[in-house]
Amino acid sequence: MKIHLSNKLKELRQKRGDTQEALAAFLGISAQAVSKWERNEGYPDITLLPRIAGYYHISVDELLGVDAIAKEERIREITEEYSKIRHHVPLDTSYHLDEGIERIRRALKELPGVFFFEQLLASDLLWKGKTAAEEEKKVLYDEARVLCEDILERCTEQRWRNCANEILLVIYADLGMTEQALQLAYQMPGPFCTCEYMLTYILKEQDLIKRYKMNAVLYYKVFRESISKLDNAKIKSQEMVNEKELSVQSIELDEYMQVINTVLKYQ
Repeated sequence: MKIHLSNKLKELRQKRGDTQEALAAFLGISAQAVSKWERNEGYPDITLLPRIAGYYHISVDELLGVDAIAKEERIREITEEYSKIRHHVPLDTSYHLDEGIERIRRALKELPGVFFFEQLLASDLLWKGKTAAEEEKKVLYDEARVLCEDILERCTEQRWRNCANEILLVIYADLGMTEQALQLAYQMPGPFCTCEYMLTYILKEQDLIKRYKMNAVLYYKVFRESISKLDNAKIKSQEMVNEKELSVQSIELDEYMQVINTVLKYQ
């Protein structure tokens, strides 16, 4: 799928009666940059797209000349490609981070401003940064932060805003910026205000059962991760939970799901 920014930008500018200098002055850039865009010799920085679209009172997709249906199909194709890169070898401890980052960077050049891709890239940059040397960590975190701030500035869909806030929170916490991390933490929804939990009020029959199972796996993973972190911190589990809760620790996921399936059968 091609982006037809150059022709669209020229058309919009001339229709409004603007010069290249006028648009450049509004954006705080050089007229030469605008000229290059219109000659199809480059693209605006992704952060400029919403300002340009707003200046002409159109959407970013309209500015880019992107057909909405074709765009959704392309997003789906790229997402499938990314999923194969990042998850086709589950036991690979690197999880192909570098390949995933490169694929989503290319995706954002092809489809600038897609919030789903921005949060995917920010998340991968975060995980790469957590094990990187300090200098590289700063570069990776800075790129992730810019992506998250763009989501928070432009996006109205709460799920992507929550993703951006979560990534920023982890970055701040890892950098020792405790106050900033706490501010974000107190803005996040509690465990009973999540999408996963709220869906159980809406779904019916098999869809509801499927959601309960997915939630059970999710909460199991959270529980096991918490126990693992307690062990890593050399804190005895007995000091943190009562005897009844402690007994769950020895249950493997297969057993756990058998219990869940049995209970749900009689709901």
